[in-house]
Amino acid sequence: MNFLQATILGVVQGISEWLPISSDGHLVLFEKLMRLSAPVSFDIFLHVGSLLVIVVFFRRPISELLKSFFHRPNTWPADRKKWWIYLIISTLVTAIVGLLIYPHIENYRTISFASTGLLITSVFVLASRFGKDGGSLNYWLAILLGLVQGLAVLPGISRSGLVLSTALLFGLNKKQAFDYTFILAIPAIVASFVLSLTDFVWQSVYLWGLLVTIVVGFASLALLKKIVNQDKFYWFFIYTLILGIILKL
Repeated sequence: MNFLQATILGVVQGISEWLPISSDGHLVLFEKLMRLSAPVSFDIFLHVGSLLVIVVFFRRPISELLKSFFHRPNTWPADRKKWWIYLIISTLVTAIVGLLIYPHIENYRTISFASTGLLITSVFVLASRFGKDGGSLNYWLAILLGLVQGLAVLPGISRSGLVLSTALLFGLNKKQAFDYTFILAIPAIVASFVLSLTDFVWQSVYLWGLLVTIVVGFASLALLKKIVNQDKFYWFFIYTLILGIILKL
């Protein structure tokens, strides 16, 4: 892998990790287009860049979450003080699903499966249009969010697309849905990186891909937040639907 290829994949990761269009699906697609056989460990390494973006971008709610854990006074409403419990539940469900799928993940890294995943993502993203405000996070929703996040280890299935769409569909307000979706990603990204260490092959060019991912990713996340606040999130289904159909042909 050279620096140009690492740059392209870093840009792809930085954009598609946050927008509901599937980073893994796009990485598979671009790797095939460049005739590059990039190891899963490189894709996972790019996710570390995404992790750093989350920590910086959500530093305020993360700080409030940590304060609530240590029982310090904080400004969160009472229902959000249970987030530790909900995050643990969602993470455990994600871990179970992810561990069942991960040993076979290479079998799914194909254009054919990525196209199917994109079509599934389209359904979820469009469904978010029909969500009504007034819902609240509870144990059952935490389980469901953990389940859809676990499925997102498959190429073409967008983690942000499925989790954020499900949260909005079940009535969480935009801020809660947005914050929970991406804070929930932290343990999932850490776990996926740890799992990849067993067959990790280091290349210095990985650091360049990481830097590109961070810069582009921060801009993409800021853009997504604006789109969600403007109630235009569901329009992403058009892109994933068209791309999924094209890849099916």
